[in-house]
Amino acid sequence: MSLDLDIDARNRVIGENLRKYRLLNGLTQDELAEGICSVSQLSKAENGKTYIKRTLLRMMAERLGVTVERIETLDAMHEELSETLQLAKDATTANNLEKAFQYVREVLVQSEEMGYQSLYLEAFLTECKLLNLTRQHNEVIAKVHEVFDLGLPLDSAHKLLLMYELGHAYELSGNMVAAYDYYCRADEEFENVEGKDDVRLSVLFNLVRCHNIMQNYRAALRYAEKAEQLALEYSKHLYRLRISYMKATPLRKLGDYEKAEKIYLACLREAQENSFLLDVGLINNNIGNLYQEIGEPRKALAHYQRARKVYEILNEEAYLCETLVHLAEISRLEGDLENAVELCKQVLSITDKIQTNVYREKGQATRLIAWVLADQGKFDAHIAKLEEVLNIYDQHQLVREAYEVAVELADKLYEKNDPRAVDLYRKAVEFNKRSQQIGMRR
Repeated sequence: MSLDLDIDARNRVIGENLRKYRLLNGLTQDELAEGICSVSQLSKAENGKTYIKRTLLRMMAERLGVTVERIETLDAMHEELSETLQLAKDATTANNLEKAFQYVREVLVQSEEMGYQSLYLEAFLTECKLLNLTRQHNEVIAKVHEVFDLGLPLDSAHKLLLMYELGHAYELSGNMVAAYDYYCRADEEFENVEGKDDVRLSVLFNLVRCHNIMQNYRAALRYAEKAEQLALEYSKHLYRLRISYMKATPLRKLGDYEKAEKIYLACLREAQENSFLLDVGLINNNIGNLYQEIGEPRKALAHYQRARKVYEILNEEAYLCETLVHLAEISRLEGDLENAVELCKQVLSITDKIQTNVYREKGQATRLIAWVLADQGKFDAHIAKLEEVLNIYDQHQLVREAYEVAVELADKLYEKNDPRAVDLYRKAVEFNKRSQQIGMRR
């Protein structure tokens, strides 16, 4: 995600240098601006948002004890640190994460000392991405909140990107409500960003995913259509393809199976023609979902098997989990309970190993095992497994799923005159209230 916002390079360099020399002289913005310009104008200048006349710049330079040329020049240290930050990004691309961390932290320390705020924030964002890559999500959450709490002067672009990374960290750590909140904030902040930046595609893409996960299907469809339009505008063909088949999911959930099927099949052809192998797997899984929902398990099974082969070839275990759960569901419907449980155990083994962002699949597999136990007449074990599922969903704030499981548990216990049913009905009401509040937000 680029920070290139079409801001004139001169203004950006002057802003960096004005701030640096002001801080080195121990001056506040009020003290530097006094008798020269307004504090608001100086603040905009330091953020690269406005053009400073050279006459005013000369007066500021005199007060700072440097030449105008010094303020207008990108100094060697800034250039060197910028190159080091690029090395960090290159090391990340090459999957040399240890070296990437080394470079980015070098830039963080020195850019903070020199007062290069914009460079510091860009390095900070790079560090957050690295921390998310290495599953240090709680550290990202703590660091970004600290930056917000310090009240550092942040332009809208940096606010947007920090909110995006914070949302991503919350999602990967399992807090879907907080993830959704910060994706929404990032989307709202985009309205304040000058120029255009395809970072919004990432924000919209994740909002579609969040709404689908939380079953806000009309909102998911609305965001998908916005994202699809933006992808076409920016000629982001792979994004456009992925958003197109993501759009089919809320259509399917809203009952428009014919339109959803048409989109899925068109996207599958395009993915196959362009050798987008991961997308071939994802689309096959989605088509399997559609056929399973309309009561055509044989067709569903064929597409799930294709998706499974792709994920195994690519070693995409996180995606494989969902497909294995669906295959287990079909095995149970066909009466093959042993195979259903075996597939669920494979899912749980994978989720325990990789942990990140597979809590939904862990809950689904555990719930399916609970149903098999009920099929076998093992009531107490069935209830215990459902309680495990409720804890998983509650822990990760998947409130719609938690509501469904709480109601299921309460109904089962009520049938047995078990007093625990009352407390579970209360929990279900609370989960439902929280899910409605989330749905009303967008």
